[in-house]
Amino acid sequence: MNLTRFAALAATLLAPAMAVAGDLRADANAVFKPIDAASVAGVVKNNEITPAKIDLGSKLFFDPRLSKSQIISCNSCHNLGTGGVDAGPTSIGHGWAKGPRRAPTVLNAVFNVAQFWDGRAVDLKAQAKGPVQADVEMNNTPAQVEKMLNSMPAYVAEFRAAFPADPKPVSFDNMAKAIEAFEATLTTPNAPFDKFLKGDVNALNDVEKKGLRLFIDKGCAACHGGVNIGGNGYFPFGVAQKPGVEIMPVADKGRSKV
Repeated sequence: MNLTRFAALAATLLAPAMAVAGDLRADANAVFKPIDAASVAGVVKNNEITPAKIDLGSKLFFDPRLSKSQIISCNSCHNLGTGGVDAGPTSIGHGWAKGPRRAPTVLNAVFNVAQFWDGRAVDLKAQAKGPVQADVEMNNTPAQVEKMLNSMPAYVAEFRAAFPADPKPVSFDNMAKAIEAFEATLTTPNAPFDKFLKGDVNALNDVEKKGLRLFIDKGCAACHGGVNIGGNGYFPFGVAQKPGVEIMPVADKGRSKV
């Protein structure tokens, strides 16, 4: 068999499989969106992302001195080495207190419709202020954080570089903006699913493609779509059995508390 005939035969045999993969990709792109790091600037509001802010935010994210005990950092609960979360069923905070929930991942969090499990923070800069002040997390105060940051010439210089037009660059608000700028860079645009959506039909194996087809056809994608496949709203849903207090403490009212 000459090379021309072999190539023609191979194309004939592969065409159906490629067509199926192509149809699946078209269906997937109708409900999902690939992660695009370049789109972050358009997602973050009221906080221009600059290299100086990102560098400052990175230092703040890993600095335990933002906590009252000076041993807990943002990375303690949003560990970048373990998928942006901590390793336990719930997060451990100040004085080894057990938090009511496990910290959600910080990876791709910039694309969330809101922050925290109950959506009580509108964006990442609002979210960044919460754990620093929560008594079961970092248990600090804005005044104490500003005092600590102002006591360190290196931090003062970096805040001035990151917020050159601000007459008071070292502030709790600017701390949150810097952390947001850094967290906005924590995206995963090259996951196999993103590659598949962008056109690489071989990025997913046959089992994964079958699962994707089921996910779409069975209706899962009706609620779980978009960039983070996490939905764009909050909805009540039924469970066969009410969770016990070890899973859902009595005081945890979920979204109804917001």
